Amino acid sequence: MKMKNFSYLLLVLVLLMSCGKKEGDQIADVGIKLNLSLSPDTITDFLYVTMDYEYEILDNFNKTDKDYMVFVHFWRLKSKEMLVQDDHMPVKKTTEWKAGDKVSYSRMFFIPKFLDELDIDFEGFEEIKLQSGLYDPQNPTEKIVLFNQVLNVQPASINAPDIIYSEGWNEEEMNLAISDPFYRVWRWTTKKAECIIENPKKKSVLIIKGGLHKSIFQDQTVILKINDTLLEAFISDSVTFEKKYMLTPEQLGDEPEFKLTIETNKTFIPSSLNPENKDSRELGVQLYLLYFRDVQVN
Repeated sequence: MKMKNFSYLLLVLVLLMSCGKKEGDQIADVGIKLNLSLSPDTITDFLYVTMDYEYEILDNFNKTDKDYMVFVHFWRLKSKEMLVQDDHMPVKKTTEWKAGDKVSYSRMFFIPKFLDELDIDFEGFEEIKLQSGLYDPQNPTEKIVLFNQVLNVQPASINAPDIIYSEGWNEEEMNLAISDPFYRVWRWTTKKAECIIENPKKKSVLIIKGGLHKSIFQDQTVILKINDTLLEAFISDSVTFEKKYMLTPEQLGDEPEFKLTIETNKTFIPSSLNPENKDSRELGVQLYLLYFRDVQVN
């Protein structure tokens, strides 16, 4: 009798667990196997991540007449909010997929800084659910889930080199009403601004997103230097610019730290241009993002 009661309770438990699952969380059996891999191995916030996609088209795949989009969603499990979204079209249209195909490509995206290490409840990491699959752009609510994984995201401070904004910088500013998260926070340089950066003495990537006041200067030159050696001097065609550099250990030097300098040949003072403006700062280049990491080899 006890064994029958136990079996009955086990059956009820299984049914309750099944009912508790969301249908959208289950991997769809549609003849497509999605393999995803991320690099670097250690995922942090404030990090550019490369994701490698490989779609294996299996024998039970039914050819489709719809060009599906790929959805890539990173969900914060605690707050139930989406952290990162990278929806896109695959490199080969799904209408062209057939059994036996392998569709492979890579994409890069940015995980913003979101972890609060000073929060008393912070445990040193946060669990993020990565979910990816396909959906019809004409009916975006119906998704075909092909991949689910929970990731531990750690704070960038564990392995990101320290950056000190040493000389020539104005205070950080913020406008949360700006839709693009890359451009919500910035700081202005003066004519010459310097950063002192911890030297990993490895091949590293440097990414700079900046802006210029093109309505004042059409031909303003931006000058970038590493340890007083010219990296690049350029005139941007638009009000914003993005530069990416792969730096060698030789460029970074042998010291524990190296210097990054951002200069410009022209600056302005807002109060000098408009008497009603009380801003008397010297402004040169608007910096939205300064990203520096050593390149990890898997």
